[in-house]
Amino acid sequence: MLKLVLGTIFGRPYPWLYGIRIRAVMVNAYEILRRNILDRTRGENLRSLLQIDESVELWIDSGGYQFLRNNIDISVEKLAKIYNSIEADYYISLDHPPSPRDRGEERRAKILKTIENYRKLYRLLDDNKKNKLLPVYHLSDSKLLEKQYNEYSRTDYAAVGGLIPYIMQLAGRNSRLKAVTFLSLVKKYSKQKIHALGIASPAMIPILRRLRIESADTMTWRHKAAYGKVIIPGMGERHVTGRKISFGPRYVTSNDWRKLLGYLEEFNKEIMAYNNHRIVVEDIKKSFEYRALFNAWSIISISVKNYDGEHIVSPSFKKLYNIARKYIEEHDRRTLLNLNDQLLGG
Repeated sequence: MLKLVLGTIFGRPYPWLYGIRIRAVMVNAYEILRRNILDRTRGENLRSLLQIDESVELWIDSGGYQFLRNNIDISVEKLAKIYNSIEADYYISLDHPPSPRDRGEERRAKILKTIENYRKLYRLLDDNKKNKLLPVYHLSDSKLLEKQYNEYSRTDYAAVGGLIPYIMQLAGRNSRLKAVTFLSLVKKYSKQKIHALGIASPAMIPILRRLRIESADTMTWRHKAAYGKVIIPGMGERHVTGRKISFGPRYVTSNDWRKLLGYLEEFNKEIMAYNNHRIVVEDIKKSFEYRALFNAWSIISISVKNYDGEHIVSPSFKKLYNIARKYIEEHDRRTLLNLNDQLLGG
């Protein structure tokens, strides 16, 4: 079963306070520094701040993407101090994700920098945290993959990062296929447990499950809510606020409303013991918080229930799902190495 790690910021709503059952939460170092709350997160204090108990895994991401986006250069030494001061279950190493537009040497340089960061961070972490540090693989050809594996093979658990632009089809022809092929390859090549960074969208979860990826994280439950959207299992996203749509999926139709009302019933059954207000359609139309709560419940439901192949709405993702099944069930490592190199060479 895919473990969904729910990405969050330090702000409402916290779905777990409403009875929504979660397995893991992820925050990032960038948010901790931006909000100047490092002192309040030391030791077990981060759990208290987020109001989660020991039954919920706590993950800390480096925030590398956010630091890069905001032109902030965080040192490995500074990140090590943050990680050493906070008790968590897993820590993500500081990576430098190559852009799909990067040429071969640029990509290689960023991957080598990511490897060097992992080496430094591993040395600087307290002994009880070293085995909790996940190195980050990035899309590459077979030679560079071998180098990454040689550096990362000491760990039982590793992450694959930098795939969001590929899933969003920003890498040209076969963008998504490149991502799915590389994920399949790393899973078979390394035999490590694999975490997929940032790509646990409703459309991708069935594919990740089919690839036997152990865990993945997402912030999409908040992002979609902010755009006025709800996530409906087996249907995808729908706008519910009445705002003018400038991009993305359509408004909710009368047939969609019937299905949404059914899911709202299930949602209310789960949260009624923790929330004295029964959430209705008007609430999700008007309130970001209620949309976010419903979206969190939806995406967790998709991750734990059998919303797989037959529930994939998009033909392109349905095709990827079938390819993923073929990769895992029929292809060996050598075949996937060749496919991966062909796609990157093309």
